[in-house]
Amino acid sequence: MIYFCRADLKRGYSLLQRGHRLEKRMITNLGGISFLDCVEECLRTTRCLSVNYFQPAHFCEVNFEKKESLPQLYLENVGWYYSERDDWDKAILGPCSKPAQTRTAILMKTRQIHFIQSHVLDCGIPMNEGISFENVRDDDAIGINRKMHITCLEGYERWGSEWFVCQPNGRWKFDLKCNKIYESIGCYGDPRVLESLELEPHHLDRNGRNHCAKYCSTRGISQYFGLKVFAGNECFCGNGISENRSTQQLTPDKCNVTLCYNNPEEMCGGMQAIEIFSFN
Repeated sequence: MIYFCRADLKRGYSLLQRGHRLEKRMITNLGGISFLDCVEECLRTTRCLSVNYFQPAHFCEVNFEKKESLPQLYLENVGWYYSERDDWDKAILGPCSKPAQTRTAILMKTRQIHFIQSHVLDCGIPMNEGISFENVRDDDAIGINRKMHITCLEGYERWGSEWFVCQPNGRWKFDLKCNKIYESIGCYGDPRVLESLELEPHHLDRNGRNHCAKYCSTRGISQYFGLKVFAGNECFCGNGISENRSTQQLTPDKCNVTLCYNNPEEMCGGMQAIEIFSFN
């Protein structure tokens, strides 16, 4: 039988990103298939936004994110190809998906499991309050019978394990709870908005939200804390907020000026600005 492929493949191939891979945002993976089969798998998967393909092993990864949303995870990787769903003509799902060689047994077997036993292909992207994808591992995925390592955002206390298991019914099984510890209430121009502020700030060896919060808690002050710049290491503690604090309030960018001391991942206020946090 002769098949006539009318899909435009030129655009997809012209936009192919060689030597790159989007890490840690996988729905599922498939081995022993061609690159076009990998693209087709993405087009058939509702949540798929991009694919990674490892040419030497004919290995396909179907992703639920694109490089624009996570540039820090879009890395150079020899042998890999990266491509996005929107770059390909949807007509590829027709006769173009029936090449001279029949589709591999692995892919067919996978599809039979999906469409005969269950129409559910994944458990969706976890959206629980306070969760973080920071600890997701390279082989984690949201597909059926796959696992994800999920933890809590900074400012939340973790209860339970980091394991999220995608069950055959399309629901996550997990026991993780993220309880909020503190939240920002604004940027201010005068640390005296903390009524019970001690006369001198505390200069920490390593500063940041968690570090200052823990320090204030150990001193028995569990209402408010603040971060202000003096080489990025000033931590303030207080048990009350001034009723006139609104007159000292600044725009948030004023507290996003200087890196915290020995902590290049956080900002610790500004020279004349303090960011105040309240404990929950």
